[in-house]
Amino acid sequence: MELRQIQYFIAIAEAEHFGRAAQRLRIAQPALSRQMKLLETELGIELFERLPRGVRLTQAGRVFLTEIRGLQGLIGRAVGAARAAAAGQHGTLRLSFIEAAAWQGLLPDAIRRFRTDFAGIDLSLLAMPTAEQLAALRQRQTDAALIYNPEPMDDLVSLPLVRHPALLAVPAESRLAGFDEIALTDLTDERMIGFQRRASPRFFDDIHAAMRKAGVTPRYVSELMAETEILALVSAGAGCALANAQQIWRPPHGVRFVKVRDLNVHLTLSLVHRRGDAPPALLRFEEILRELAEAEKFQT
Repeated sequence: MELRQIQYFIAIAEAEHFGRAAQRLRIAQPALSRQMKLLETELGIELFERLPRGVRLTQAGRVFLTEIRGLQGLIGRAVGAARAAAAGQHGTLRLSFIEAAAWQGLLPDAIRRFRTDFAGIDLSLLAMPTAEQLAALRQRQTDAALIYNPEPMDDLVSLPLVRHPALLAVPAESRLAGFDEIALTDLTDERMIGFQRRASPRFFDDIHAAMRKAGVTPRYVSELMAETEILALVSAGAGCALANAQQIWRPPHGVRFVKVRDLNVHLTLSLVHRRGDAPPALLRFEEILRELAEAEKFQT
């Protein structure tokens, strides 16, 4: 059974005449008659009673018409949904993100805007570390990732969005907590909580390059992977740590953030997706990110 045969059947049923239906459909009457005969043969039933002046539906034909109209509506909805998906108005978008980026600014603003402008798209959000985000992206479990300082990758494309500076997180009882701003040399005798290079290679290298330039050798008492774990040790008074400025929007208890005036180090938040694979819904989200990122740079 073909879709055109369904359309032909409905036209004949409504016109109760093969000739008038053929004119309406703009096809030759013999071709229309042949298609209906093929449909009846396939179904194994008579759909029409042939009359001297036209046709009328058999009982089986009336039942078939009732049911087929429901199918016609379903097909119409399917076509509309497909077109909406192609235009980025319908479907599902699966995004992963680094937790710090979601507290304030670009990402939460973009999510709110996307949900308002594209209510027909189901937005699935997953918070996870960078390495897990990249693995999920490559395994096609997500459509895009929002991460800091992505390394160049042949199979993935990254779009830089905004930069967030590094700040010094210090215990509330630290001598440095009372300052609004310090210099890197003020860290010479301080215990430091560091992070492992594989957690963020570029950030790690930029931090240590700045320290070498200032003549500072950090005294690490611990080196961890996750920023939440690092800040937990700062909160416990174990030492100071350099962290993403986004953390000021949810400061852990007992932690103060201080600017380091000669530390010109930033983390670049980027949208990453598979090369050559950007579904329409992702393109719509990317447009929103670009627009908001430009506005944020202008305000800065």
